[in-house]
Amino acid sequence: MSSGRHRLLRPSWIISHILVLALVVSTFTLGMWQLSRLNERQSYNSIVASRFEQPTERLSDLLQSFEEESDILYRVAEVSGEFDPSKQIYVVNRSQNGVAGVHVVTALETLENSLFVAVNRGFIPRSVYLEASPENLSPPTGKVDVSGLVIAGKKDDRGYGDEMAEIDLEVLSDYWQIDLASVVLQEKELNAVTKIPMPLPLPDLTEGPHLSYAVQWFIFMTIALIGYPLVLRKVSKQAVQKV
Repeated sequence: MSSGRHRLLRPSWIISHILVLALVVSTFTLGMWQLSRLNERQSYNSIVASRFEQPTERLSDLLQSFEEESDILYRVAEVSGEFDPSKQIYVVNRSQNGVAGVHVVTALETLENSLFVAVNRGFIPRSVYLEASPENLSPPTGKVDVSGLVIAGKKDDRGYGDEMAEIDLEVLSDYWQIDLASVVLQEKELNAVTKIPMPLPLPDLTEGPHLSYAVQWFIFMTIALIGYPLVLRKVSKQAVQKV
């Protein structure tokens, strides 16, 4: 065995070999994980886009037609009823277009079986929310027809009074002492006169940074696979020249 190769089998170099091997395996694994995330995001985007294109249906019909609530998420639904201004909460720590604010969520009593639906009526900038009187944030009175995107609630019981961290339907049902539908309706057509609350954006259907992250991890892996053998070759030659 040449002196160059013998040098590369010393304990310090063996540790270096192991570290580089770990680096290659790690970067490859991370790159594949990002590609997996990209595939999941593409599948999600495809499902959401296809459901956007489905015709608008009554929310009650959608709830009765599908066994799984997840099957009606991101469908456009409509419901008729009356808002109950006494049953209104604000989802805090939200932002839209770089502006901090809240989402206003109000219970709508439907004309069908007196079922209540939690309607996310839109975004209110925090400055408006803090300065406005309660009546200025109240929902429309009388019978209304609401059209919106069916979305899921989120489990999170944090909050105080009328301010909550998420739209937790179980918590809201207990807080309002009513039976709520198992999904949330995110209103599409809002008050065009006052401009408050503001319409919420549709779900983001971009692919995100997963592909670029995957490419970065594979570049790091390639640098290690090509660069490290070149370093070993140089060290080996230097050891031979010294003999």
